[in-house]
Amino acid sequence: MKTWLIEPRDPLIVRDGRPFGPTPGARAASLSFPFPSTTTGGVRTRAGLDAQGTFAGDPAELRKLTVKGPVLVELDPRSGEVSQWLAPRPADALLLEEDPPTENAGVLRRLLPLKLPEGASTNLPDGLQPVGLPKPDLRKPHSGAPRFWQWCAFKQWLTAPCDEQPFALADLGHNGPVPEERMHVSIQKDTQTNAEGALFQTRGLEFTGNQKPKLPGKRLALAVVTNAANLKPGIAPLGGERRLMQWRESKAALSACACPKAVRETVAREKHCRVVLLTPAHFSGSWKPAWLFTKPGSVTPTLQAMAVGRPDVVSGWDFVTGKAKPTRRLAPAGTVLFLKLAGTDDAVGEWVDTTWMSCLSDEEQDRRDGFGLAVLGTWDGVLRNLEVTE
Repeated sequence: MKTWLIEPRDPLIVRDGRPFGPTPGARAASLSFPFPSTTTGGVRTRAGLDAQGTFAGDPAELRKLTVKGPVLVELDPRSGEVSQWLAPRPADALLLEEDPPTENAGVLRRLLPLKLPEGASTNLPDGLQPVGLPKPDLRKPHSGAPRFWQWCAFKQWLTAPCDEQPFALADLGHNGPVPEERMHVSIQKDTQTNAEGALFQTRGLEFTGNQKPKLPGKRLALAVVTNAANLKPGIAPLGGERRLMQWRESKAALSACACPKAVRETVAREKHCRVVLLTPAHFSGSWKPAWLFTKPGSVTPTLQAMAVGRPDVVSGWDFVTGKAKPTRRLAPAGTVLFLKLAGTDDAVGEWVDTTWMSCLSDEEQDRRDGFGLAVLGTWDGVLRNLEVTE
C-alpha cells in the first residue's frame, strides 16, 4: 500500500447534488469535504489510463482496488511532504465557551454513555444508552470549535480523554479547507463577449492559507492509501468543473498514525473501547453497523451506545451503467461507537490490530472504496449517572 497526496492547485469543487446548468444566477455549491468515492474514483481513473493518457482500464478490475481515505494532511511548505495528519472532530468531544467567553480558547468536555435515573426511559432502539454530559453545564458550545484536530491532540483523546480542560483552539486544530466563491460570466462564441445577464457562481474549497484559526502559509492536501500499482504523478482534474490537482506519491504512511500502545493494552484489559470514524461509513441499517458485529473472529463486539450526528447523503454517477447511483445515508466522519468486547486479552489485542485503520462499512465494495475508515480509543465501560437539576 502506497500513500498518494492530492494537492488542489485550484479550489476543489465537490458537488452537493443540487442542479447546476447554464441558467443565469445558477450556483454550483460544494460539500465541505470530499467523500471517499470522489478520491477513490480519481485513483481508479488514473490507474486505468494508458501511456497516451486515454482511459483503457477494465472497470470491474479497477473496482477491486483498495483505497483508504481521504485524510486531510498539512504539508511542509518547503519539501511538500506531510508534516501533520489531521482527524475529524470526534462526536464525543464538546468544546464549550470559557467563562468569560474568549474567541481563541474553550473548555473541552467529554460526552459519555449515561445511566438513566430510575423510572426514566428513551426511544433509543436495541437498548442503547444515551450519550451526553453526566452533570449539567450551562456554558454554550464554542462557535469556533475546530472541525479537524491535529493528530497529537486526537491521539491524546483516543488514549486518555480529558474533561474540563481548557484548550487554545490553535492547539486543537483548525477548520480545514474553507469555502471560496467565484463569479463567472458566460461568453458568446461568435462575439467572444459576455452574454447579458448570464452570471453564475461556483463555490469551491481553498486548501491554502485561509484556515481559521489563521495559519499563514499553511498548505493542505488530501492523502489516500492504495494498493494501485501503476499510478503516475502529475497534474490531473478531480471533482466538479475539472479543477486541477497535483498528484504525487508520498514517503509518509499511515504507520505514522499507528495505534498507541496504551490504547491496545487498555482495550485488551478493559474489554471496552470506542470506535471513531475518520471517513463516513455506510451501514445497511442506516445508522447501525452490521458487518462489524457478524464478521468471523474470536472477539464478539456489542454496541452499547453511539454518538452520531446528522447523516451525510451521497449519490453519484455510475459510468458503467450510465445511471445515477442510489442515494444513501452515511454515518458522518467523527461518529463514535461505544463497544463491549467479549474475548481473551490476546484475542482482543489482535482484534485491535486488525480493526485499527481498517474500513468498517457493511458492504465489501464500500470498504474497498474507503468508507468507514476507523481508529480505536479507550473507554472503561462504566455508565455514568445522569444528574438532573430540579
